[in-house]
Amino acid sequence: MLTDRKRLGVLVLLGGGLTLLLWYLAPWAVPHRLFGGEGVLLNPFGHHLPQGTLPQGYRDTWLSPVFYLSLAWLALTLLLPCTKAKPTALYWMGALGLGLFLLTYLLFQGSVAEANRLGERPLRRYSLGLGSYATLAYSLYLLLLARTFSPGGLAFLVRRRGLVVPLFSLLLASLLGGAMVAVLKESPGEAASLREALMLKLDLITYTYQLLYSPLVNPSGFLQSLLLATPLIFTGLAVALGFRGGLFNIGAPGQLILGAIAAMLVGVYLPGPRWLVLPLAILAAALAGGLWGALPGWLKARFGAHEVINTIMLNYIAASLFLFLISANEYKFFGQTLYLPFKYPGYEARSHEIRPEARIPHWTELVAPGGELSFALPLALLLGLLGYLLVRKSLGHRVLSALLLGVAGYLLGGLLPGPQVAFGPDLTSVRLNGAFLLALLALLFFHFYVFRTVGGYELRALGLAPKAAEYGGVVAGRKMVLVMFLAGALAGLAATHYVLGGGIDEYRLKQSLPYSVGFDGIAVALMGQNTPLGVGLAAWLFGILLTGGLQVNLQLGISRELVSVLQALIVLFIAAGGFLPRYFTDPLRAAEVELREERRKEVEA
Repeated sequence: MLTDRKRLGVLVLLGGGLTLLLWYLAPWAVPHRLFGGEGVLLNPFGHHLPQGTLPQGYRDTWLSPVFYLSLAWLALTLLLPCTKAKPTALYWMGALGLGLFLLTYLLFQGSVAEANRLGERPLRRYSLGLGSYATLAYSLYLLLLARTFSPGGLAFLVRRRGLVVPLFSLLLASLLGGAMVAVLKESPGEAASLREALMLKLDLITYTYQLLYSPLVNPSGFLQSLLLATPLIFTGLAVALGFRGGLFNIGAPGQLILGAIAAMLVGVYLPGPRWLVLPLAILAAALAGGLWGALPGWLKARFGAHEVINTIMLNYIAASLFLFLISANEYKFFGQTLYLPFKYPGYEARSHEIRPEARIPHWTELVAPGGELSFALPLALLLGLLGYLLVRKSLGHRVLSALLLGVAGYLLGGLLPGPQVAFGPDLTSVRLNGAFLLALLALLFFHFYVFRTVGGYELRALGLAPKAAEYGGVVAGRKMVLVMFLAGALAGLAATHYVLGGGIDEYRLKQSLPYSVGFDGIAVALMGQNTPLGVGLAAWLFGILLTGGLQVNLQLGISRELVSVLQALIVLFIAAGGFLPRYFTDPLRAAEVELREERRKEVEA
């Protein structure tokens, strides 16, 4: 049986061998790339130049010195396990590798900038290649090994299994997705040898994922990813809250539809000032979704009917009611004509336009109303956070002080003059709106209710051990109805993004309402491990992939369904626990690992 030191040496050797192989096969940098993906691939073992020569003015003299430095670093890393050095020495090697990657990035960017300054033909779509990213990946791998094989390292990872399992599942899904791209998509360029063919395939996979994650470095793509993440946060929380209470809320689409109908009714037909109509429209969306969600909760509590069946059936009823209201204004029943006022005249199934008083502001109106940068939101966030941290009383007092100071900060910040700003059309065209702020508030509500209140403790107890919770005094039936009501309210709030915020293209209720986002909330909740931070990050990740998927389709001709495949693979691997050891998925095994660590500390003490 291998000792920990020998296992560490084997893992370091395997990672180093894979890194060296990628250095040889994959490009280290791509200084110029055409729209279809074909590019000039640079590698220290020889260049691959589909276009004949390097672009005019470009110098790659930095590549060889960086390669030899990296090779020396890799050799030193592989020799380290053979010495008596502690595993923590790998921290230094990992940090040194990160420094090498940063050096590679800076030298490459400098050479591209110099070429664009001197050359007549500018370099476009330039980026580092998989060879350089292999250095980054191996550095992070060394840091992970150092933490794992240090005292208490395994227990540290097990305690954070809610993060480890989704990340490992994402890695597996990305690897499998990359293999699918390599098989299904032809290489953008012609290869003269097997090595060049492999280099082109590896660059194709790398560029695909660079496009998928491009919203992280593109301002308009970043805003678009937040736009797509907003409804996913609501529906992800709706599913996660049900999971926490031991219920599977698969009815988020129907709850979203009812919320959209209620928001439309208030937003179109209720006159009044903005400060009254807008909150009422948002409240109506939450109440309608909540009541629609409470119905299957009551059926389960009263008759034992399974919530999955009930919510699925109610989804169909909600969709039919939705179409009934906006498809036509006249229906005949038994010779009588029923007139409805909801559909807007014309062939398209849509409602009348939402009144201006009921519209959620566009992001530019919140950040820079009237063209001046506003300090309202930053000051509100700062004072609200200070109010929560400085008050040392009960949770209710802390939340109340945070809300009051947040409102005061918003009002005060709105009075302060700000500098003039102007946004380009690529930014103003993104329909991100204030519903994103509502989604952030929903995340805070989920956290405080589930993890900081008595009701949340009862909810979690009911989800983990129903019989024990009832024995402890939890009224199971009442709690089921409440959980489903709150879950439905969260799903109903997702409709505010589409109807009141104009998240699609108009401030209306339209037949194209993407209520299937309710099903996507299941994947978000699973990847987020039913925690508010996890749900928020998972929703943002899906928003990034959906936004980047458009660029993948435009530049490489790869179907946007690749994003759906990745989402499905992520859920599949999470359901399988990322194929990690059982102590990452079984709470009892995880407790055993942590208990062993506590005993080790007691012995050392």
